[in-house]
Amino acid sequence: MAALMLGIDFSKTDMQISLWNEERTRAEMYNFTGTPTGEVLPTMVIMNEEGKLLTAKEALDYSMKTQKQGVTSLYGNFSKEPVELDQGKMTITELFAAYLKEALGVVRRRYGGAPIARIGITGERMTSRHIAHLTEVMEHLGYPREKLFFATHADAFLWYELYESAEHNTASMTMDFDGKGMQSYHLTPADKERGLPHYVMTTDYSELTSGSLSNILDLEERARCFEHVAEVALGRKPITTLYVTGAFLEEAGINQVLRKLSENNRRIFVGRGLYCLGACWNAVKEKLPKNAMADRQVFHNVYIEAYKDAQEGPVCLMKAGTFLDDANSRVQVILDDTSEMKFQVEDVRRGESIVCAFRPDNLWPRENKTMRLEIELRFLDYENLVIKVRDIGFGEIYPATYRVWEQLIHLA
Repeated sequence: MAALMLGIDFSKTDMQISLWNEERTRAEMYNFTGTPTGEVLPTMVIMNEEGKLLTAKEALDYSMKTQKQGVTSLYGNFSKEPVELDQGKMTITELFAAYLKEALGVVRRRYGGAPIARIGITGERMTSRHIAHLTEVMEHLGYPREKLFFATHADAFLWYELYESAEHNTASMTMDFDGKGMQSYHLTPADKERGLPHYVMTTDYSELTSGSLSNILDLEERARCFEHVAEVALGRKPITTLYVTGAFLEEAGINQVLRKLSENNRRIFVGRGLYCLGACWNAVKEKLPKNAMADRQVFHNVYIEAYKDAQEGPVCLMKAGTFLDDANSRVQVILDDTSEMKFQVEDVRRGESIVCAFRPDNLWPRENKTMRLEIELRFLDYENLVIKVRDIGFGEIYPATYRVWEQLIHLA
């Protein structure tokens, strides 16, 4: 019996599951009911009067029938406080685990009880807190961390474009409308001749929507806001394929905007299944190919010409591919007979390199190779780099002053 490989996509209100089809070598959406809406499973749990915990569609039906309120906030709910149920209390982790146990059990039973080998997981605005909580939930069910492969929606989009879509050699974008606003994921395809990678850039446009578009009750106003945000996101970018995800896209006004956006032969796809399919590919492949960069990774190599470890030459301060959350480094260097530092910054997306000069003001003059400095480097985001320099002296000859200089470099 072949083990299953799954992809899961979570939102605040529901989830979707995809499975790897070995025979067709592709990921496919799982339909729970065989109906057009059967791919979406509501994330709800509720306890009935007999003390049985109901999940998903069964919980939703019971809630509508009895007018009792179930627990719907599972993904992204980090509360440790027990939840009051009709009979007893359970933590969010326990409720989430019970919900997933039933959902994954349905899938396994349809495939003769096959075990699950690996699971790719993505979700709305996934952060390290989401990953920690989902890991706790899945380990509660017996799935260890090494079987779990997490991805943001931007990464899931990248996985989908690289392996599932026929559009991966074109510039494409996803507009992800969720409960907090809109984020765009812009994929630039690899340039083999120049050795440039596939990469995705995430941009948050939520300030233009002031939160979810679902909060705008007037449908005409909602359509106008949608059009404005879409036009700002697209700008003059040569986007040939556009994916749009959100809960309100079936409305007539929105559809008119989508038809307008499809002018000039731009292909438009609606629906968020691509995230779930991309998550499944993540589970199958485990690692992105070398010519692709994941979401929220630094696009730049940064070097400084200095004397380090008895050698003179370029010292690497940052490597492209480092995740932004980890994009900080600290190194001690000794300068030659100069007080000017030159940082070489290579942009791996464009195959270009620039030199940024940094001269700390009022730095005391010193002899050759006695200027010892500590350099701290950190990226605030994709394009903004902060360099901090601290004078740490050179033994007893030149005691440390601990003066600090800082410079912001904009790399766009």
